[in-house]
Amino acid sequence: MEQIDAMPSKALAHWQATSRLKLDEFENAHISVSGGGGRGRRYATEQLNHAYLVGVAAQFQRFCRDLHSEASQHLAAVVAMNRDVQTIFLSALTTGRKLDAGNAHPSSLGSDFKRLGIRLNEELHAASRLNRRRLLRLEQLNVWRNAIAHQDFNFSIEEQNLIRGTQPQLRFVRTWRHGCNELAEQLDSVVGAYVSRVVGTPPW
Repeated sequence: MEQIDAMPSKALAHWQATSRLKLDEFENAHISVSGGGGRGRRYATEQLNHAYLVGVAAQFQRFCRDLHSEASQHLAAVVAMNRDVQTIFLSALTTGRKLDAGNAHPSSLGSDFKRLGIRLNEELHAASRLNRRRLLRLEQLNVWRNAIAHQDFNFSIEEQNLIRGTQPQLRFVRTWRHGCNELAEQLDSVVGAYVSRVVGTPPW
């Protein structure tokens, strides 16, 4: 059974408020361009879908990075009362993160959060049987995000198998966004529970 903390992290609060509003702008834009017909409208819709997809990936990457930083700060706070030691420890946890330069996909999340001592993907799988599906959708989102951002649609065999049956269309973007919403809550809960076990008090 899924268990979600009542009090969200600052990262999750930002995702559920500010990021949601930014992404809702794409939904509103769809309403604006859906009135007309013809080739011009179809082209505008396609470009809007691409921008929406990239926006979902970018906002979710920000959430994951913010959550990692927030958890790192709570862990560093109990290392020592010496501020210099805390700064060194925090730097070791956050410098050179994959989330600072690349997409938020299962392997980068696993690598970055492993620095904190948590086996993130294992914890997610244990927290809910639905998280495997959510992580798969996250991978699909990022394959399409990279293709659109780099305008390179020559997918590898592995990528073709991963995204088979999907397209960068509105209904799929909404599905991926919904998956990110659910995964964000799961990440917030799993990481929060881990930090609480380590430091002895709830981090948020």
